[in-house]
Amino acid sequence: MVETTGSGTTSDSETYGLTPEAPDFAFDPGDPWTRTFQMGLERANLQGKTVYEVGIGTGINAAFVLRMCGVSRVFGSDLDPRLVELAERNIHSLSPEHAEQFQPVKGAVSLVDTEEARAKISQTDVVIACLPQVGDPRDSRLAAFREAQSVPLASGADERAEDHIAHYYPWAMFDEYPFNAVGLGLNEALLRRIRKHAPKAEVVMNFGCRIGTDIIFDFFRANGFEPEKLASQMVRQDAGTDISFFVALEKALTGTGLEKEFVCEFFADEEGDMPLSACEAQNLSEQNPDVALYHEVCVIRGRPTGA
Repeated sequence: MVETTGSGTTSDSETYGLTPEAPDFAFDPGDPWTRTFQMGLERANLQGKTVYEVGIGTGINAAFVLRMCGVSRVFGSDLDPRLVELAERNIHSLSPEHAEQFQPVKGAVSLVDTEEARAKISQTDVVIACLPQVGDPRDSRLAAFREAQSVPLASGADERAEDHIAHYYPWAMFDEYPFNAVGLGLNEALLRRIRKHAPKAEVVMNFGCRIGTDIIFDFFRANGFEPEKLASQMVRQDAGTDISFFVALEKALTGTGLEKEFVCEFFADEEGDMPLSACEAQNLSEQNPDVALYHEVCVIRGRPTGA
């Protein structure tokens, strides 16, 4: 296990000498989540392998693994069809000598739920992804859950930003998956599809560890993958991302005797020495909207068990 904390990593623009095109509807490629993901990808032994990125975004990670990790080819798709076109442009710009090794799956692709996506993932050695772990604040069932715990939305959380689908997922649509209860329904759906269509493929995924890494490791094992942490970094909680879901999770356990079994992991400092529960983090945020709150982001590799 390799763990790296702090923010002294190389930015994407420093790595490439170029800044990717990143319109408002795309996840910020200079975000610390991206830098953490790339630290993990460097350590994932991708040389000569075929990679499929679910949620291609700006294409910065695809360009990174082509240029820096020596992969043989990259497939990529996204729910937002504009992002696949953007990724193709950025890869041609950031790593033109590798552009022919990128094969996009065009159109709006949810996970790998099209015939072309399934055909490509069946040829894949490693699937990489950084998917949302917070339910859409406007989801009716999620709203009912918050209301039952008397947890209000943060101010402005119900406003839909241009990059909304990069931060939230339709929670109620994934309620058949057990780990949806802790915000991993979309991720669990992906793991199950990988096991079905590419049973020998490894996964490398980027997670916000606000629910703790123990639960995330349980999530991997329950879905047929043995987890290993490749990289980790403390990052500032995005002021624009609502954490009321995590507060409601904690409050739902009040009086059940399980309060100590599940406490979310936020921090009041970048070093991770001052832990906070979600309730404590929310209280601090309400007192001072500009307060600095932190949580861990980590990259986890899952190797299929029994493959």
